Amino acid sequence: MIPTRRLYLAGWRGWTLVTYFLLVLAMGVLVAELRGPARFLVPILVIAYLAPFVTARAGVARLLGRGGPDVDDGSSDGRRPPPKDVTPPDQRG
Repeated sequence: MIPTRRLYLAGWRGWTLVTYFLLVLAMGVLVAELRGPARFLVPILVIAYLAPFVTARAGVARLLGRGGPDVDDGSSDGRRPPPKDVTPPDQRG
């Protein structure tokens, strides 16, 4: 499942991933087999499936107006460095 892979890439432990996968799988089987609890299990299943795609740290940073990590381009004033001239010396004008 894609959310399990996303959690793996986020650094979650293996046993936690197996537990997550089995719980989502079990809820999916329950929803498919039993019509009564489906009314309650479908929203939980949707949240459990979408939760790995939402990161709390990025969401809070976005709410507080903070950007992502700045890329250091080597200039001290924040501007990009001028492009390197790679024209051969005999063709420069």
